Amino acid sequence: MPKIPSSQPIWADRCDPRLPQAALDFRLKHNPLLTTPEYFGALNITAWLYTDPKARTQGIHVACNVTIKQVIEAFGHAETPDADLGLHSEGIAAEWFRLRPHLRVQQIFTERIPCPKTCAPLLRHYYPNVPWYYYYDRRSFVGDNGQLILHAGRGLKTAYGI
Repeated sequence: MPKIPSSQPIWADRCDPRLPQAALDFRLKHNPLLTTPEYFGALNITAWLYTDPKARTQGIHVACNVTIKQVIEAFGHAETPDADLGLHSEGIAAEWFRLRPHLRVQQIFTERIPCPKTCAPLLRHYYPNVPWYYYYDRRSFVGDNGQLILHAGRGLKTAYGI
């Protein structure tokens, strides 16, 4: 059973437990399994709870990032090194909802806290009243000497209880 994630803002209601479970199910149902340290370290899964007012239903949309390695293999390197980026799962999910404007996002779970340069500003702008939930924030695991104390892979395995 996945643990209860942290929230942004901290006073938000609790995360719907189906969201971290949907992210874990995505990892467990993928072939190959996405639960090795390599996959936990490279991939970020996001699960978004939404309502469809027309159909009066609720659903969960799950998205996975595309790593920089995958982007380079498919398209080659960018013209400048600072432009070599992967495609973040939050951006992929946001695009899915952009194409379905009738759906209303209620909660956003993402395994890692949204990055401060692209994803956090995107979520604040387009989903200003939607709470985010996450398990891993790299900034919380940096020691006094600046060295990373806990890597995402180990942190996510612990959060998922596997």
